[in-house]
Amino acid sequence: MSHIHGLQTHPVRCAIYTRKSVKEGLDRENNSIEVQREICSAYVRSQRHRKWTENFQRYDDGGYSGGNLERPALRQLLADVENGHIDVIVIYKLDRLTRSLADFIRLIDLLEQYGVTFVSVTQAFDTQDSMGRLVLNILLTFAQFEREMLADRIRDKMAAMKRAGRWTGGAPPFGYDVVKAKLIVNPSEAAIVREIFERYLVVASSEKLTNEFRARGLKAKCWINRRGEQSGGGLATRGMIYAMLGSPVYTGQFHFKGEVFKGQHEAIIDRDLWDRVQVLRDSRKLKQPAARPQDHLLLGFSFDDIGRAMRIEGGIKRQSRYRYYISDANHRATKRGIKQLRAGGTDLEELVRTSICALFRRRFDLSGAIHSTGLRDAATDRLIDRGPTAARHLETFDRRRLRFAWEALIDRVELSREWVRIVLRCDQMAALLAWPGTGLFRPRGAVTAEPHRTYALQVEAVAVRSERRFRLPLDPKSTTTKPQKGLISLMRFARKAQEMVYENRALSIEEVATRLGRRPAFVARALRLNYLAPDIIAAIMDGAQPRDLTRKALMYSSIPMDWAQQRALFGFSARRDPSANDQYY
Repeated sequence: MSHIHGLQTHPVRCAIYTRKSVKEGLDRENNSIEVQREICSAYVRSQRHRKWTENFQRYDDGGYSGGNLERPALRQLLADVENGHIDVIVIYKLDRLTRSLADFIRLIDLLEQYGVTFVSVTQAFDTQDSMGRLVLNILLTFAQFEREMLADRIRDKMAAMKRAGRWTGGAPPFGYDVVKAKLIVNPSEAAIVREIFERYLVVASSEKLTNEFRARGLKAKCWINRRGEQSGGGLATRGMIYAMLGSPVYTGQFHFKGEVFKGQHEAIIDRDLWDRVQVLRDSRKLKQPAARPQDHLLLGFSFDDIGRAMRIEGGIKRQSRYRYYISDANHRATKRGIKQLRAGGTDLEELVRTSICALFRRRFDLSGAIHSTGLRDAATDRLIDRGPTAARHLETFDRRRLRFAWEALIDRVELSREWVRIVLRCDQMAALLAWPGTGLFRPRGAVTAEPHRTYALQVEAVAVRSERRFRLPLDPKSTTTKPQKGLISLMRFARKAQEMVYENRALSIEEVATRLGRRPAFVARALRLNYLAPDIIAAIMDGAQPRDLTRKALMYSSIPMDWAQQRALFGFSARRDPSANDQYY
């Protein structure tokens, strides 16, 4: 990165990246993207004395969110970085590049690998020194916070509109047109909807009904989306017909999070016809036979953070069997470039078990979950006292008994790159507390899809990029008792490099690397180790680190600034003293 500081001997190739979140106004002569480009171009010209030259290839993303990296111009920019065509990326403001802290960390790692820095014109800093990185992390955290607050406001607004019976957008239901954000009955389609409901009472089969209307040439709703493109219009499918038969929209109502609200639109189907169709529809549902317990404990109620179900993938490698929970392939997610999530099967199941057992041992949290069911008496308090006993039951269950218990207790398990969320049924938690411990623990009462009280237990889980899988924050099974020379020498090198930077801040990374006899990328990664939590550094120097902590894990992991997340990432136990405060280090 010596092209930023010091005397230049070759031109510094600068690429300007611009972004605008919405497409409105892009056809104007002086739009936001052109203004950003003009300001960045002027800044590059002001740096001619440092031999900065503008790359006239345009990298403009108009109408793309900063919440992810799936942007065509950004992909082209990163491809040119990898091909060695760019030395500096110039942006108008940091949030033009990304609003996601996780994406920012990945971008920084990629740019470091290819010796590229970026400069924010209006915020007057770059990424070459530790202070610049600290400021960038702080600014990006606020940018992500702003994005999440905006998303919360949008969700609240959508919920309020649903409760008020207003149409919130999306594909209009067959039988209605959207006029000025309201559902208006389409007379010709409404007649078909009534006929579908009446014919279903005669044929009593959604498959026969679908074949009948497909033979008559019935097509799905054709409508114009917000991008001005035509959607729908294909032949009717069985799923479309079956969904119509169960949609309360046709009775003038909306369904939202288990509740039904009166809509502002006109009903197409009267209540009597609707009720008769629902009775027949429910009676036609397939009755699934009781299945034997799954060998995979979380299969069937584990999902990733965008709602894709998790399936099992495994095999045998080097005479050792392995298995993973992995997101189902989804054509929409694939089209948007969203990758599948994967986590080790045994690790994930053990994480869920230990987290639930820990909850049953925390009286305060357990009482809050049980009291949410409406039980508040002396008998309930005696039940809560049995929390440690319930935890011991779960710890001693074999896989068959544990699967039965989890089918009762767990509503769903959600997995993301930052956390694992375990959603538990409060009524079944109370039932487990009252269980005497004999036989199998099975669901007490009917476990249905109807709304019920739940308790969400969230555990941090950090993705380790170098291993391309999840590093789940399980308590370390064992630690070493002998200092590891490789780790200690690495920490000493990191401290030596930091002292050299502090002594002369004008030095570039390449100059520091030359003096230390190392490659610039190695030095840049080693410098990050100085931001490890003091107790982690002390454990490494004393030889008390987890057995699986290696030089590779330290050097190639995306190290978060939060010390608690660092402990979870590298397998250290969380600080158990509630009065301990990391700020005192």
